[in-house]
Amino acid sequence: MASVRECEWHPSAGEDCSLSTLLREALVSAEVIEQLAQAGVNDLEELITIVSRADHHEELRKCGISKLGARAKLVTLVQPHWKALAYKEQGNAQYRASRFEDAAQLYTQALQQIACASTELALSCYSNRAACFQQMREPQLALADVEHVLRFDPGNAKALARKAVYDQQLAGGL
Repeated sequence: MASVRECEWHPSAGEDCSLSTLLREALVSAEVIEQLAQAGVNDLEELITIVSRADHHEELRKCGISKLGARAKLVTLVQPHWKALAYKEQGNAQYRASRFEDAAQLYTQALQQIACASTELALSCYSNRAACFQQMREPQLALADVEHVLRFDPGNAKALARKAVYDQQLAGGL
């Protein structure tokens, strides 16, 4: 089970959100961090992919992680991602059912599970929550989420289009 510190690590904008920093914050040994780097595992998305495979122990052994305890710790670090993904999927279902407040709450719960606010999953949750806020007639909240997405993905076409809509709504006093 991940410690509270591991699950609550949410760096602010500009803070180092690299895999090595996340692993150090989770008190993973320097040896394991180096083994992952040597195996070409350089970001959280890659670690999630490896640990999400059917035989994650074998996949981590291929990366040089021979100790069972180290492999178990890496799996524990990825568990919040899986929880976040489940919340996101529930949010998507609520959004499709036009239950926008419930969907926004589920996207928020997903974001609370994600260690780094710039991962693909996090940006998707921010974008989806912005759509909920738009439907709820909360353009300021929607704009804040879209601006977060654009901070990390400036070319995101959906976020750029939404930002233009929210800017227009706010300028018009809606």
